[in-house]
Amino acid sequence: MRDRQPKGRVLAVLAATASLAVMAGAGSSAHADTGSPDGAQAVQVNATDAADIPCAKYLQKKHTYRTDPAGPSWQTYKTDKLGRPAHAEIRVGAVDRDPRLGLCEAVVGEWGGPGHVGARMIPAGVKGAGHRANVVPVAKSADRILKAVERKTLRCNAGYKIVTLGVTAHYKKNDDGVVPSWFSVSLEVKNRAIEFGANSFLAFDNKEYTKAGERRLLDSLADQVEAMRC
Repeated sequence: MRDRQPKGRVLAVLAATASLAVMAGAGSSAHADTGSPDGAQAVQVNATDAADIPCAKYLQKKHTYRTDPAGPSWQTYKTDKLGRPAHAEIRVGAVDRDPRLGLCEAVVGEWGGPGHVGARMIPAGVKGAGHRANVVPVAKSADRILKAVERKTLRCNAGYKIVTLGVTAHYKKNDDGVVPSWFSVSLEVKNRAIEFGANSFLAFDNKEYTKAGERRLLDSLADQVEAMRC
């Protein structure tokens, strides 16, 4: 059986003055579906406070958690109108690997049922937090795609490049379940030394792909990252 094409097209946008806002707009159509917050209720958290965020199916509704907004590496996590993780974004500064496996990941993985794992939208390799606002049930194929995004982000972060990674979880309309239907990923790379900017955009379903289907997505991601001079 052929793989159903993921919602949204796989796009590569390269421009000297590219901005993350352009790519965020490209993937923002689902925000109305998920009730993504506007950031009015923002709470700054640090590493200690983050551990206090409960590993619950539903967090505070339309809530924003921010980590170290003034530092070289900041993180923002938003919940939707039901309190589910909706969007995660990080500016990657000096990479500091966060523990990859936490108790919340194991708990969240069970909510998805067989074939699912608890995965961080912003991965551990670029210091994505291990709390519920960043952890969702993910099919194993989709988890491998997220891990590929992690590897490419680390590759782009090498040298003097500044990387901003954003991941949005999209849920089915009129469904209060906690398993995302699909994901959209935006990656922005800027070079500190010269005026250069590049964006990529990838959309994929939260499902089990055939080997060929998974390979097509991974190849598309690899092609985009190569075009971004990473």
